[in-house]
Amino acid sequence: MLYLLIFVQLYPYPYQSFAIIIATLIVTVISIPVYCLYQSVVREMTEKKKMHFKKVLMIIGICLFVIFLEEITVSLITEHHVNKQLGFSQATPDTPEGELLEITRVDSGKIMEKSGLMLYDRVLLNSTFKLYRLLINNQGKEVTFNVLRNKQEVTIHVKVPEMELPLRKISISY
Repeated sequence: MLYLLIFVQLYPYPYQSFAIIIATLIVTVISIPVYCLYQSVVREMTEKKKMHFKKVLMIIGICLFVIFLEEITVSLITEHHVNKQLGFSQATPDTPEGELLEITRVDSGKIMEKSGLMLYDRVLLNSTFKLYRLLINNQGKEVTFNVLRNKQEVTIHVKVPEMELPLRKISISY
């Protein structure tokens, strides 16, 4: 499980801070109690039972890792669908202020352009997760968020349409 934490910290992606929190919770809430149980029970086990118990622990670890990777994949696919339907994309450049989302594409005639979003605007939310959660959870409503444009703060009002997000039902994040 320690390798899971190390992997999460070394692999760069938009939800890294969220994933570190989840991985830490997994290690503290599941791994440490299971290890303590293992240590107390293992003393009284035969070698055959010890092998079976180790296999069960290995399977649980693999399942948790697969769920973690599935969630990252589903989140990225969901973000792609939102970007395509609203007509924008963003990147998270390394900045001294932290993670600002820089708009790298605004499609002409799409929702985000009509809302006033412009190329190279910097969204003033500290994670991509917050932006996408705001957009996804407020379909059919108007949302506002601020961007930094030419060193001035500008408020963007977006009327978020109902979107087709095929994998949203299996996502934990959204």
